[in-house]
Amino acid sequence: MKGLVFAGALVAGIVGAQAAAVAQHQKAPIYRYCLQEYGGWRGGGQLLCRFNTLAQCNASKTGMGDYCFVNPQYGYRR
Repeated sequence: MKGLVFAGALVAGIVGAQAAAVAQHQKAPIYRYCLQEYGGWRGGGQLLCRFNTLAQCNASKTGMGDYCFVNPQYGYRR
């Protein structure tokens, strides 16, 4: 009986390790558009790269100096 429990635990450990290895190799999504928020005369506006469409990015603008552009990481992605 102990051998059966040990074998089950061993198989579960191997399967868990393989699932963790697969998850580690998956890349985080790279969104197509970024929003650069205007930081005023001090600077320091946030850069938010989390938009799939230009319309989503434009709808998220909060100030006059905010602008949207193509994410540089997306442009070089193959």
